[in-house]
Amino acid sequence: MTEDRNYWRSLPSRRPSRRQVLLSGAAGIGGMALAACGTNRSASQSGSPSSGVTGGQSGAGTPLLGGTFNWYEIGNPTLNPHTNARYWTQRAAGAVMSRVVRYKASPDPKVSANREVESDLAVTLESPDGITWTARLRPDAKFQNVAPVNGRAVEAEDVKATFIAALTNPKNANRESLGMIDETKIETPSKDTVVFHLKFPYAPFKKTLASPTYSWVFPREAFSGGYDPEKQLIGSGPFLFDSFTPDVAVLYKRNPSWFEQGRPYVDGARYAIIPDTSQQNAQFSSGNLDLITQIEDNDLDALKRNRPQATLITAPPGVPGWVFGQLGDPSSVWADVRVRRAVSMAIDREALAKIVAPRGGELQLVVGTSFGKWALKPADLPADIAPYYKYDPAGARKQLEAAGRQNFEFSFIYTNNGYGARFNTTAETINGMLSTAGFKTKLVTIDYQREYVGGGKGVRYGSAPPDAMVYGLTSGFDEPDEVLFNYFHSKSALRNTSVKDPTLDGMIDKERTTLDENERQKAVLDIQRYLADKAYLVGGLPTPYGYSMVQPWVHNFNSTTSYGVFTESYAGLWLKK
Repeated sequence: MTEDRNYWRSLPSRRPSRRQVLLSGAAGIGGMALAACGTNRSASQSGSPSSGVTGGQSGAGTPLLGGTFNWYEIGNPTLNPHTNARYWTQRAAGAVMSRVVRYKASPDPKVSANREVESDLAVTLESPDGITWTARLRPDAKFQNVAPVNGRAVEAEDVKATFIAALTNPKNANRESLGMIDETKIETPSKDTVVFHLKFPYAPFKKTLASPTYSWVFPREAFSGGYDPEKQLIGSGPFLFDSFTPDVAVLYKRNPSWFEQGRPYVDGARYAIIPDTSQQNAQFSSGNLDLITQIEDNDLDALKRNRPQATLITAPPGVPGWVFGQLGDPSSVWADVRVRRAVSMAIDREALAKIVAPRGGELQLVVGTSFGKWALKPADLPADIAPYYKYDPAGARKQLEAAGRQNFEFSFIYTNNGYGARFNTTAETINGMLSTAGFKTKLVTIDYQREYVGGGKGVRYGSAPPDAMVYGLTSGFDEPDEVLFNYFHSKSALRNTSVKDPTLDGMIDKERTTLDENERQKAVLDIQRYLADKAYLVGGLPTPYGYSMVQPWVHNFNSTTSYGVFTESYAGLWLKK
């Protein structure tokens, strides 16, 4: 058997023909069928680790069956990814559920960051114009064998019902991000064919269908009263949901009916709930965890000493961090651009980098630098904007005085139980720098789930108090447009500033409908320049490289930047102790 590694074709820079965005059915099915022969998608890549991977972990050899893969998260998930936007809920659902398409994973995190799309439920995906998108589903995908679906095939009506529910459920915080889909015009001409009609040309739609933030496919019974998706997790993915003990672990079993026959190689997976960094380190050092991610710089040397045979994976910088505030209330302190610019000028980014990214990192403005050519860097800002992103405490004081806020007491808010010790250190350091530059601040910590997320109504979603500024992180989106639309368009429910700027809306609307890639790239960069000038969110902050370690008995571990880690990575690894 041979593998056609090019059976997915990216949307070209010019207006596409039907054939140019087509995944051939034969190649798509053939590529997936390789799993039945014991061959992994990335096996040939795994033998020569890139500079991003060091250690002895390898995909070489014959996969072994059995064992349990042990991983962890820092918080309790819920079961319905439509009604909970937390990343650990999306990851938990991804063990059990599938998407129309998914992202390719690689041993090299830099390769995974390219976010190339490959087959999942669909074997072909085509569009003649960027408006009409037709997906043909694979014939061998089945839902798990439990009532009420009882192992039936995944059909086009399931995909249709999923996206109609995603667009119409008011509890779905991500529904506006799917607003390019006309839910009244999703067609199912046959059981294996679903046709999406978009409201406008949308070049990156294939990535929308691959997004684990939006696009897990439910059985249609979830929306017709057949079962309660808040209480039961049913899908067609590589694992079966077994049990969930809050504050302890989520357990999964291997799905023997997964369409990639022969996978997963492990019998199950255990997703432990470990919010404390020291406990994560201790559990990995003792060999109880197979993988540790988001390693703090100060902990890396000790972990390498404790587990010298483990593989160290160095990834591009993670999602950017921002300082933001309330823009929906005209009386808010954040509504004054002079305050926002004062905050930016008060931050010594070089000094902050030495504290939170001592081993190296990058300054990120709006779109993360892992997006390559789509990201505007602080060094590329025009001369009239660049001074606002340089350390200038005297200039910050002048801006603050001009705004009449030199004696105002600001609340500086951050969640101290959501993102780990490095995030907390960053927030506290920025607060100290603001004080040095003349801000009077009161440091306020809030609970991640109850107050920061707040069921889609918390501080994260644009409800910061009018006296406050907030430090937070962006979400792990997979397309530059997702960042721009979700955080800055007035139709998005995910805005953390409540910004309403008609000029900005128009720029985003034009960008997302532009099919020529070069023109769209220019539009994306222009939007970031505009945002840097307005400083609706203060960015340009240092983001460290990401560090993970994998135990030496884990073979064929592939890195992925998406929340679909179970399908894209864990379903293809095996254990050999």
